[in-house]
Amino acid sequence: MWAFPVLAVAFLIAIPLFVWNATAAILNSTDGDFGEIVIDPSQPGYFTYVSATPSHLTLGVDEAGNLVMVAIIGLGPNDEGGSILLLNPKTILGDGETIASMFASGGVDEVDRSLRDFLTIGFTSVNTMSASNWDVYVDLVSPLSVDLDVSSYETAVDEVSLGPESECCLYGGTTQLNSDEVGRFLSNSEDDESGQLRHIRQELFWKIWIEAISTGNDAALLPGEVDSGFGRMVWGLSRGEVVVVQISQSMKPEGTYVDSEIVIDAVLDMVPFPLPNNPGARTTVRLLDGVGGLDLAGDYSAGLVRAGAQIVILGNASEFGKGTELIYHDDENAELVEEYQEMLGGGEIFFEPLTDAAVEVTIIVGDDLIGGK
Repeated sequence: MWAFPVLAVAFLIAIPLFVWNATAAILNSTDGDFGEIVIDPSQPGYFTYVSATPSHLTLGVDEAGNLVMVAIIGLGPNDEGGSILLLNPKTILGDGETIASMFASGGVDEVDRSLRDFLTIGFTSVNTMSASNWDVYVDLVSPLSVDLDVSSYETAVDEVSLGPESECCLYGGTTQLNSDEVGRFLSNSEDDESGQLRHIRQELFWKIWIEAISTGNDAALLPGEVDSGFGRMVWGLSRGEVVVVQISQSMKPEGTYVDSEIVIDAVLDMVPFPLPNNPGARTTVRLLDGVGGLDLAGDYSAGLVRAGAQIVILGNASEFGKGTELIYHDDENAELVEEYQEMLGGGEIFFEPLTDAAVEVTIIVGDDLIGGK
């Protein structure tokens, strides 16, 4: 667990690696006259446009087409390393429906839509993995040696009710896994109705597989392209530190129960600058340093994102020594700006009506907030 907060800090420290220049977008807007482009991050007037953190949803299916894996992936700065969160397919998202039941009724699109709304983020890409897909992707690094002699797996085995015809404990100890066996390894639920054993095997598989690719350090170990989709995510994970995120999941035969706030917080730690789950679902925000030398990304952006913001610009105010200001351009954002003000712990709100603003809200963090967030 120590590695996850370290990785989260690494995301924030390396924010410049996520950004690209948006001078044209800013200069062509009506909400400011930038007569000179500032390229020094320490100087007033400097700004960068924040690119969304790469995020991905992988759905694994068994031979019968049933959903057996839900993996959410967030990449680290410069596509190096990242984090994985595995949700039990029987996770209840609301109204008694599980992710698996949504998949059964509406397929990938329904799960994608439901998870976007539940997590309040959008995914850069989505894919489905069958047994044959796993065979192709794992082939060049197989066999994989997966050690199941871990306390969590042993405890789960003890909790499984074993019948005389049970397949339970089909896997145990150190398992040598050929690529054509991966699909069954990841999908077999044995007599484990809650899916605990399968869940742990999936977590261990991801760790071992990514480690095998990283040891080879060769993109040729993966089929197809590594600059988009699932290939990009796996290759990116293999190029840095990887954390398999652990959250509390109460796995019962009827369904898996999770605390929605805990899940959302975990995902936003993995994806600190998310895409909106739907167009316009997040309010675009320009976050500026009005003091000089503030860690905007580390101290302020996370809270704003949790409050519904999409940080699209980070930079410095036109001059330092300013107080905190929250400027909005549309009446529809009046209440939301008050929420931002409460989250920040202060600041003066201004309404400046504009029809062609580059962002919906501008927040300048001033001297009065130092020592707060």
